[in-house]
Amino acid sequence: MSQHQNEEIIREEIKKEFQLERMILFSDAVFAIVITLMAIEIKIPETEILTDEMLPKQLFHLLPTLLAYVVSFGFIGTVWYQHLKMFSILKDYDKGLVIRNMLLLFFVGLFPFTATLISRSKGEMLPFFIYLGMIMLCIIAQYLLYSYIVQRPTIRLNIDLSEHQAELYKRKVSLIGFSLAGMLVVLTYMCIPDPNMKSMSTMWMAVFAVIYNIIIKRKKSKMAVIPKI
Repeated sequence: MSQHQNEEIIREEIKKEFQLERMILFSDAVFAIVITLMAIEIKIPETEILTDEMLPKQLFHLLPTLLAYVVSFGFIGTVWYQHLKMFSILKDYDKGLVIRNMLLLFFVGLFPFTATLISRSKGEMLPFFIYLGMIMLCIIAQYLLYSYIVQRPTIRLNIDLSEHQAELYKRKVSLIGFSLAGMLVVLTYMCIPDPNMKSMSTMWMAVFAVIYNIIIKRKKSKMAVIPKI
């Protein structure tokens, strides 16, 4: 192989790395903007004079907004961390990767709207269902992206994928479990006649969290007893 050919290969590799880096930076910017927009919603209503007596009351009214921000920040932070792990094994990109990444960013970008909606709902369940739906759409988009990366050897590094396959299994269990829990929440909400008790339907999400942890722990214990060759 001539020196000119070597230079062309190196130039092409640098170009791919630069373009992939641009995709990562763009994705990080979207995550950062989403978190910033959610933080902007945490503000005390404008009043003429904010006295010491009024401040505790105003802060108390901000509790739903703060709770929505904390939950949303935790979820978006988790999605970003998993996005970081996914892109750490990439060496190239293609159209399929770009489309799936943009799909994930599209749903992530809607989080400030849904977080604001649920913080201002004052106990209404419809905004809560919209919020759960947005979480589910993010989980679906993330699973599609992760699965695509793992199954495409042409764009990822030639490394041991056992850790990423285990992570992909967790995402699959999370997707199935969250979808079932969401449907049970809606069905239970529709079946409870007492309006004051309808909020109890959200307990299915706690049940999902417990079952999810049990399944993942059992999977880890089975993997631990398998002898390595």
